[in-house]
Amino acid sequence: MKLFKIFKKKKNTELKDIEIKYDLSASNANNLKEIEIGNINLPTGKIIVSDPFFTHSAAPFARTVAPGNYPVKLYITEVEPDHFRISFAKIKFKPENASRWILAITEDIDINDFKNLEDDDYFGFAVEAGLGCFIDAKTNKEYEVKIDAFYENNPDKNYYDNLLADEFSKYSSGNEFSSDIGDWNNHIINKSTSSNVIMFSSGWGDGYYPTYWGYNDNNETVELTIDFMLYEENEGE
Repeated sequence: MKLFKIFKKKKNTELKDIEIKYDLSASNANNLKEIEIGNINLPTGKIIVSDPFFTHSAAPFARTVAPGNYPVKLYITEVEPDHFRISFAKIKFKPENASRWILAITEDIDINDFKNLEDDDYFGFAVEAGLGCFIDAKTNKEYEVKIDAFYENNPDKNYYDNLLADEFSKYSSGNEFSSDIGDWNNHIINKSTSSNVIMFSSGWGDGYYPTYWGYNDNNETVELTIDFMLYEENEGE
């Protein structure tokens, strides 16, 4: 069962005007558990979505938002009794639900890559560590410096095992919808500037996942949504 289908609408050859429309109304389903997990600080409004261990090679999206702090919400599916997985992760710019969505494209994409898209094709980001994240482009530079310094000072240690794992556990393992090790975390890069990375487990784990801008009927940006493709799979069983 397909919950969304691609529709192509290209106004011109400007990247900012690519509008590949999807129906992502499944992300508003009443049976999903909604959890707000913290605010993401976006000092530039240029957003990167990535596996948190590969942000160094990730470009921000071509579309931007007003700088500010915005709530991040997870939408969780109970795949079986007391077994929960994250289906969608959203930055909410307005509290209302989106009514239409377009595929989010990074600023480094060649428009020619989209000339021959087939139905259900999408652009997304790769996950290899079982995690996704939201991070501002400026914060990402600080994050890279922090990781490099960690390994320079701790060559025999691992950034996840020796730093993030404890944060994940303290931040979310006690939540009824989280696993015992913790499924989401607000990783602070710089306390003085409140720069941070919001991290979360990625559905069933590693894969390739699309992100969408969500709009309301007044064409205002309501959200940025990662689809971990789990809800569609669960519905199709």
